[in-house]
Amino acid sequence: MTTLPLAVAKVEDRPDDSVTDHHARQTYREPTSNVGRLPELALVMAVGSALIAIAFAGARYSRPWAGHLYLFGQIVVYASPAAFLLLRKRVRAMEAVGIAVLMPVTTFLINQYYSPGQFRFLDEFEHVQTAQTILATHHLFQANTILPQSPQYPGLEIITTNIASITHLSITAAGLIVAGVAHVLVGVAFYFLVLEISARPRLAAVAVVVYATGSHYQFFDSYFIYETVAIPFLLLSLLATVKMMKSRGPVAIGWGGVAVACGAVTAVCHHVTSYALIGLLLAFVVGQMLLPSSARSRGVLVVFFAVLAIVGMWDLGVATSTFEYFRPVVSSLLHIPSLGGGGTTVKQKTGITGQPPYFQTLAVYGAFLILLALTLFGAWKVWFSRRAYTNGAAIGFGVASFSLFVVLVLRVVATNGSEISNRALTFILIPVSFVSALVLVDQSVFRRPVAKHRIDARGPVRLTLVSTLVVVCLAVGGIASGWPTYYARLPGPYEVAAWERSVDYHTLDTAQWFAKYVPRDQGVASDYWTEGIVSALGYQAEPNNIAGLFLPTKYASAQNNVAKVNRVSFIVADTRITKQLPASGYLFEADPERGLYTTPLPAQSLAKFNDIPGVSRVYDDGTIVVYEIIGSQYLK
Repeated sequence: MTTLPLAVAKVEDRPDDSVTDHHARQTYREPTSNVGRLPELALVMAVGSALIAIAFAGARYSRPWAGHLYLFGQIVVYASPAAFLLLRKRVRAMEAVGIAVLMPVTTFLINQYYSPGQFRFLDEFEHVQTAQTILATHHLFQANTILPQSPQYPGLEIITTNIASITHLSITAAGLIVAGVAHVLVGVAFYFLVLEISARPRLAAVAVVVYATGSHYQFFDSYFIYETVAIPFLLLSLLATVKMMKSRGPVAIGWGGVAVACGAVTAVCHHVTSYALIGLLLAFVVGQMLLPSSARSRGVLVVFFAVLAIVGMWDLGVATSTFEYFRPVVSSLLHIPSLGGGGTTVKQKTGITGQPPYFQTLAVYGAFLILLALTLFGAWKVWFSRRAYTNGAAIGFGVASFSLFVVLVLRVVATNGSEISNRALTFILIPVSFVSALVLVDQSVFRRPVAKHRIDARGPVRLTLVSTLVVVCLAVGGIASGWPTYYARLPGPYEVAAWERSVDYHTLDTAQWFAKYVPRDQGVASDYWTEGIVSALGYQAEPNNIAGLFLPTKYASAQNNVAKVNRVSFIVADTRITKQLPASGYLFEADPERGLYTTPLPAQSLAKFNDIPGVSRVYDDGTIVVYEIIGSQYLK
């Protein structure tokens, strides 16, 4: 059994046995500190993140240089660890594990620079409602008015509410702590997973950096959403599985138990992450089948079926609304309108708004092509050296990495391909980062682990500078396709239909008014972003197909039917949609004018609600007006 090299400080420092150059041995000097050059690297990465913070500050005042400084800061954040790992002759184990910590810490700080102490993504507010309900009722599985699946996967909220109860912190503060710790744990767990497979610190650290270039890594996967806390448990389950495959007897059984336990936590936290875990465990099973019979571990099959059974029981017995949640996604993939749940048909045309700049699209697909090439070469390396492996984890990752090609096809042909592919990359990049690191580090696929290795020598690696530039290109492509999207990448004044830029004190105050004065679960119609915040924080229902209420300039029987069919009790009119074009290209979830807006919505589209008999204005802050449909008897 190869033990996980956590206590590397106890091992004697000496150069790698594989370095045979006499001059290199004579001139090499060990750093006096066990952390090597890690403090200098941390300083450089801190400078990069500080540049991004300055860029965000400039963007809030609409400074023209903010975008360029932001991109430069991001390049510094990613290029410095890549160059440190790929260009240096030797990399100490402590330096490698330090990078596995610095990468998630730095990226999470960037997330906080964007919006210090305040949630900005709509999904975060949906989970805030679940957490608030748990604190108020002291019970799980209470209804969520906007995201029914959230209470059925309560792992995130259980941890958050416990911290809030013990420390008396707000849900926002406790949630930021949970998201930050989970994000850091992703980098550390992935590092030790690759290290356990390869016994090479440099390779493991490079895999972490490659994974960090993913489109959702920096922001989306560190938001206060259930996926954030599920991913580290997925990685811990895989790590325990690899440890089990390399062990025998009671030790193997113990690690198998840990793998199943972490898989169970994953199943309780997030549906898609649990499915990804099943897929990766299945890849390990396939990898085991490609080994000689004497080297196979039956425990992998046991862990796979155990996790599969737990996920199945949870989804069928507790999270019973999961199928309905995924039905629209299946509909968009298969192009079967009948599976879409009766949604209105949306025009699919290229419009004036909602289209990313050409150079960003080029960066996205350029990074994708680079990743595909790395995957091909890396998977070939794994297959070519398969006889050297003592377990099927590396081979399984090589097999699983080919799912990247499926993601590329979905990105091109699916109705909502970019979102689907970006979310899938969070999980597919786990095996892809491993095989990519094999290509970036050197020509050899493996080096047999030596117990006293403290220094990971680079050896005769070609084109290391090109490898560093490749990582930078992957980072730029990930940023271009990731979150926040291009029109909200920098913070600033409120923008209509711009996700993080569409959250301000007007929408938050309106949501708080609903929570205080309006009974729970009433139908609230508004533009997609205002409706989402009011429904989540105000505990109100979110009607579908309400674009027909707002688009016409006159209120007629057709609009009255829309209100009746969708059980609309309140209309929230944000007047800013009559002054700005929608940044995303649409104003409503099912918007028949998606991508076709050339001017803001006419002012009369909202003013018409003032002249309708039976409709009363009950809230007005000068920007947002709330109308109640009289006779509904929802306000007491």
